[in-house]
Amino acid sequence: MRLVAIAAALLLLATPAFAGRRIDEYVSGYWTTYAYQNDDGSFGHCGMETRFDNGMKLGILLADNGVNIVFLHNAWNLQVGGKSALQIKIDRRYNNYSSLEFTDRDVMIASLGFDPKFWSAFKAGLNMQLDVADGRSWSVNLRGSNKATQALTVCYDLYSPNGRKGMFK
Repeated sequence: MRLVAIAAALLLLATPAFAGRRIDEYVSGYWTTYAYQNDDGSFGHCGMETRFDNGMKLGILLADNGVNIVFLHNAWNLQVGGKSALQIKIDRRYNNYSSLEFTDRDVMIASLGFDPKFWSAFKAGLNMQLDVADGRSWSVNLRGSNKATQALTVCYDLYSPNGRKGMFK
């Protein structure tokens, strides 16, 4: 749980007082992939993100607890500690549910763990549909996701000190 909150905080890099930094950024299609290094130089996470026209940011993070899907929108006013359900569909390759936690007033996170079916579908997919139980819904164009996930896998294998090397190939 603590790692999930940290991962959400890491996505808020626009805050000037935030410690740590991004390294090794790479752009593919709609995605920007990066490694995040904590202020002390230790591994934080590897992430890829895309932005929507309405200002929402969607991130896919690889951290020590596996894959995290992070939603961020400055205009939201979520109830911190609240929960919901998230349905994730990728083409006809993947259809699953995850719990969704409101970790800040403007951040929702779904932790998928190490789900190889999600990862395979995400890499090969054309469209991902994300539906929250409260009616929020997003269709995500996965153009460029194959190359971005390759960069993310290299990032994780290079920077993560906690094993699971090759987990996301």
